Amino acid sequence: MATSKTNNPKSDPSVVFGELLRKRRTEQKMSQDALAAKAGYERAFISLIERGKTNPSLRSIFDICTALDIRPSVFLRRVEKAANFELPS
Repeated sequence: MATSKTNNPKSDPSVVFGELLRKRRTEQKMSQDALAAKAGYERAFISLIERGKTNPSLRSIFDICTALDIRPSVFLRRVEKAANFELPS
């Protein structure tokens, strides 16, 4: 099973995904409402993702990344790095 290096909640991929999503959104001076509308989701869903309370589906990752003008693969690599993800040795 793949893991993060620590059991720290800050390295939980769901939490990290949400933090990086919020960072990208605010860097683009976009509100949750604006992102939700552009990606085709409810603001509450974006909020839940940003707080690490729900996991987005593959489809929603693609939609949200498109709305934020970033390739999903690039965004997920950033999540992987920030979460200290590694395969077991």
